[in-house]
Amino acid sequence: MVQEGQTLKGRTVAVTRPREQAEDSVTEIEERGGKAYLIPTIEIRETGDMSATKAFFEALANKEVNFVIWMSVNGVRYLLNAAATLGIESKLKAFLKDTITMAVGPKTASEMEAHGIRVNLVPEKYTSDGILKCFQERCVTGKSIYIPRTSEAPPDLTAKLREMGNQVREVYVYQSQLPSDRGLAEKFVKDLEAGKIDAIVFSSSLGVKNFREMLKDVVSKEKLLGLITQKCTIVAIGPTTAKTLAETGLDAKVMPEKHVFDEALNALARYWNVKNVRG
Repeated sequence: MVQEGQTLKGRTVAVTRPREQAEDSVTEIEERGGKAYLIPTIEIRETGDMSATKAFFEALANKEVNFVIWMSVNGVRYLLNAAATLGIESKLKAFLKDTITMAVGPKTASEMEAHGIRVNLVPEKYTSDGILKCFQERCVTGKSIYIPRTSEAPPDLTAKLREMGNQVREVYVYQSQLPSDRGLAEKFVKDLEAGKIDAIVFSSSLGVKNFREMLKDVVSKEKLLGLITQKCTIVAIGPTTAKTLAETGLDAKVMPEKHVFDEALNALARYWNVKNVRG
């Protein structure tokens, strides 16, 4: 929801999310009077390997799954796409009713519910720490936990859930690849130099890493960091993303309390408003 004082009027905000997820981001920026600039740093692709989905389905059928953690909208969509290709989508949904399901964030929850998948838990914070806290509060140990996600996901969450005594299996249902559009990278640097970009929103650590990787042959690291520091406000959705930015040499000036895109825009608008008042 857009509230008074949360305007982005006259500002251009760069979005680094995958192109498939950019439509909602563009709408949310435009609702606040801003202009969206798309520089996707992640390209989503199907894995082409159905073995993980088959193994997950068999575990569900044998009632060997206690919890399923849905990390993102993509995790929901690509698992169900794979299940549909295998002709097991209806049975998979039916078997999921015997598990406890967690949705990380409201959009993931909405996507699950739109496909008839019940949502049992939503962590207070949409981060690995938020997920862990939710399980710790419920003293979850000795359980079988499955996580449909990208094959490029960091291992921290799985490792910590295992430390709690759980059996955890990641179900790789899609890949998060590095985009190969050099023309897009070159245009971004030119527009950055021209002062046409006011802010850059980073949604994940992988997005940060890919951002630098896709620009390394176009501009030196020193020049890129200098341009961004001089001309842009950096927004990090979540502390892990902020940490990766810091390791890259970039300081996130804005990080919303709730780690979702619309709250990041609200926090950015408030930051600029305070900055303007102070002169």
